Amino acid sequence: MRRFSYQITGILFLLSFALPSISDAQSTFASPFFTRNMSPIIQIFGLPAAQGGDLTPAGHTDSTLALETANNFTWDQKGEESVWFDGETSRATLFLSHGIAPRWEIGLEVPIVSHNTGIFDGFIENWHDAFGLPQNGRKDTPRGQIDYSYDRGGSTSELSMSDTGTGIGDLTLHLGYQLIQSSPGNRRALALRGGIKLPTGDSDRLRGSGATDLHLGLALTDAQSLSRYNLTLFASGGVLWLTEGDILADQQRDMVGFGSLGFDWAPWRLVSFKLQLDGHSSFYKDSALDQIDSASAQLAIGGTLHLGDTDSVDLCVTEDVVVDTASDVVFHIAWKHRF
Repeated sequence: MRRFSYQITGILFLLSFALPSISDAQSTFASPFFTRNMSPIIQIFGLPAAQGGDLTPAGHTDSTLALETANNFTWDQKGEESVWFDGETSRATLFLSHGIAPRWEIGLEVPIVSHNTGIFDGFIENWHDAFGLPQNGRKDTPRGQIDYSYDRGGSTSELSMSDTGTGIGDLTLHLGYQLIQSSPGNRRALALRGGIKLPTGDSDRLRGSGATDLHLGLALTDAQSLSRYNLTLFASGGVLWLTEGDILADQQRDMVGFGSLGFDWAPWRLVSFKLQLDGHSSFYKDSALDQIDSASAQLAIGGTLHLGDTDSVDLCVTEDVVVDTASDVVFHIAWKHRF
């Protein structure tokens, strides 16, 4: 799927020449991809998407509408443990943030989560065949099915979900404080960001964890250090505290660390290219399977189409760098607008 990622960046490259009439002004803010681990048993938690160090200015509202579809296909068996994740999980997220005062921002994140059969199965199989990539059992499995299951040999800590459906996920309330404000002479910004995820989604349908999560972390945007190369750097990290949920409760950890590192390269005003690495520690314990108990890392490759001073569109493809700890591939598009 890496070659598909390169196609995304190639399309953005061509658009930089094909659409010069949209605007000569680049967006007033550059930001990371608003994406996260879409594994069916990870996306239920309050793991925050990466954000930059610039907060929404006082009196303004930033909106992000992110649409992403994750194709999951992984299986393994060790001892009495077995796991099988086959299906597609989609997430439509509306994220609104408002500058309530100088240095202060509040936000609301509303997700719609959908679990369905694999409409991209055929495309991914053909792509693997065309470039000689391994199928890892895909072609031996019927297309168009959903089966998210985990078994521990009769233990109460197990999972079985094969129903399609769509519904609201867990809402998250956000709060941010600007520690370092960027300025024309120092284009670096640092923010303290936190949030609380509420159990509003149906945990039986893997639209939520059934519990409340809290996160706190730092986010940095640095457009100064490598400005001569038109590079903006992003870095963030923090801690997520979990209360006991409904999914694999006996194995759920109480605390998870997370982080993100990436850059935005803007050789033209209309288009910029992004590379972003997101990771986190394990959400579960007491398992020999990487799908359950392993740290994870995902690489997002794509870019941003800047539509004037207030609008932009992100396009990217995300892959599991640490294999089997995240979805095989995630297709992501997001529209961002500042009011």
